[in-house]
Amino acid sequence: MAILQVRPSSLVVLLLGSLIFCIDWNEELLYVGGFLARLVYEKEIGNIWNTWPKGALTNSPSASSSREKASYAMRYFTFNPSTPDGKVSKILQDAFFDCSYSDGFPIMSNSGIQYTKDVRQPNSDFSPFMKRMPVLLPTSPGDPPSLIDSLPCQYEVRMYSFRDVVNELQGRILQDDEMVGLLRWWVDVYEDIEESRRTAVQTELMQAARLNIGNPKREVALSNISKFVDSSTWLPWLSSDDALPPDTIPFSFTRNLDRKKTPLALYWTHMTVVDWLNHLISPQIDSKHNIRENATYSNRVLGILGNIWSSLPSDMKSEAQDLMEDVPWIATNKGLRRASEAYFKEADVFGDLPVVTANLFEPQVENVLSEFGVKRYLNFDELFEKCVDFYSLEYVVADNFSGRRNRIHGRQ
Repeated sequence: MAILQVRPSSLVVLLLGSLIFCIDWNEELLYVGGFLARLVYEKEIGNIWNTWPKGALTNSPSASSSREKASYAMRYFTFNPSTPDGKVSKILQDAFFDCSYSDGFPIMSNSGIQYTKDVRQPNSDFSPFMKRMPVLLPTSPGDPPSLIDSLPCQYEVRMYSFRDVVNELQGRILQDDEMVGLLRWWVDVYEDIEESRRTAVQTELMQAARLNIGNPKREVALSNISKFVDSSTWLPWLSSDDALPPDTIPFSFTRNLDRKKTPLALYWTHMTVVDWLNHLISPQIDSKHNIRENATYSNRVLGILGNIWSSLPSDMKSEAQDLMEDVPWIATNKGLRRASEAYFKEADVFGDLPVVTANLFEPQVENVLSEFGVKRYLNFDELFEKCVDFYSLEYVVADNFSGRRNRIHGRQ
């Protein structure tokens, strides 16, 4: 009987070939396993997506059932390290993610099931004003490994970008607290932008952002704002109910901003007292704040001016005085008058002068009235005219009385 003789070296080659063949075969089987796992995941998560309550957030009661199913699916398809050979798990995971050329991988976000390309990492700087873009659900220290942790680069959940912010702003009008958050974020990051790009980026942001301001509310693009209220000058004297020029943003929006960074980041200047007074006498001012018609508000304006007047530079005071010289805005007991036509009470020796009605218990208000031209005493010419008028009236009365007496005697 013939016996097949095999040399030892040939036997080694055969064994190695068989082993390599088995290794390749096993890796291909593992790849198929990863591929099948992806099919099952896509099918399961797709069903959850289709049955998710329309418009429901992940934390809402109506989405509780869908949330549990999605959480289970994502936990079930999280690849843990394999033993004794860690390569097994790695092959399955690579096949699971690499078997598709799609740029979107479905996961659960705070807005339900979304593709990773449309989801962003949570960031407290953006959360006050970024409301439409889905974000990852929060995690806690000690949570088990998640499918999110093993996402490859092509499916990575990215951080917010400037384009995301612009898209959000173009889609809706921000509420007051949202605009506060946007301004705070922008003032903080402005200096981090390349200097050559700052102007273009700032312009795009300002044109996209819109808010409602004023009373009644009106929609305004942030690009139409050019001034802000400087707290070092106007607070606490100016209130939210006081009228502001249409190009000035209310202080409630800028209260928490860095006063030094704001002009550079937003290209805004401080609202001056001249800007404010000019608005109060403009044609577009409402009747409630029209100091040429509303004596109560005119006196309030004087009270505000009294508190800030001493801090103003002399050239601004002069400009304000020139602006108001011919404006009848000083409230008196005879209606609203120009400052040059109004008097303090001590000047009213004949009881017929327009006397100011502002609260003069505040010395600073008296000072403002004086600097705008309100008179404390009658000058000689005015006193002479008053005397002439008085004696002329006395003569007319006496003459009329004398004529009446002569007529009576004639009848007798």
